[in-house]
Amino acid sequence: MLRGGCYTVSIPNETMNEEDTKMKKILALAIALCMALSLTAAFADGFKTVEEGKFIYSTSPDFPPFENTNDNGDVIGIEPDLLAIICEKLGLTPEPYAIDFDSALVAPGAGKADAVVSGVTVREDRKATLDFTIPYVTIVQGVVFKTGADITMENLGEKTIGVQSGTTGQIEAVDRYGEDHVLAYDKYSLAFQALQNGQVDCIMVDDMVGAAYVKQIPGLEMISSGFDAEEFAFGFAKGNAELLEAFNAELQKLIDDGTVEAIILKWNE
Repeated sequence: MLRGGCYTVSIPNETMNEEDTKMKKILALAIALCMALSLTAAFADGFKTVEEGKFIYSTSPDFPPFENTNDNGDVIGIEPDLLAIICEKLGLTPEPYAIDFDSALVAPGAGKADAVVSGVTVREDRKATLDFTIPYVTIVQGVVFKTGADITMENLGEKTIGVQSGTTGQIEAVDRYGEDHVLAYDKYSLAFQALQNGQVDCIMVDDMVGAAYVKQIPGLEMISSGFDAEEFAFGFAKGNAELLEAFNAELQKLIDDGTVEAIILKWNE
């Protein structure tokens, strides 16, 4: 009908209720989506990183099964697998910064990396320059040598021991047997070449890494050092508490649900 020159339309109450309910649902979904997106953005943007949106980690990728490179040059292994899961949860993209181990240890403090992720043993002296996550695996030093060689823990002080520079293997070997009996190399791959070439008698190396090299290189065997166990963790630049706490929370979940153990077993098959 006409009223004041305009048409008015009578709408049944049932139709208005249906439309009203539908609009409310659409609005609620839109609000929820916006909140989720804003929270995700805020979570990722809230972290202080060397490059926005990235998690740059320094690493020496000659340390299987923790990290090494494949035929395409990609860094792979236990720790890259863990980082991929954690970084996805935190809205960050992991990016390796591949260098020698000594340089990898100091890269976070120099502002070149957010953390060092390279099979790093938690030590009191390293805590002066790095903030560590919770440990996720325990190892012990091993000694690798050519099959049949006269190598025992009792006569190791008479041998030439190859190590990687900056590692606890080097620290232990020098402390126990003296610098004259130790040759340090920038990479474990170089140390193992020296072993094969007869330049050293054995290699002191973390047992899980030693086992990986024994699998790869025929004619090698390994014995346990019997030294104290060591714990591996990720070493962050000092003072980045928010990022460290976020990593710790996600890492703890992976430990609790068995993911860490499954990844370690996968790379030790």
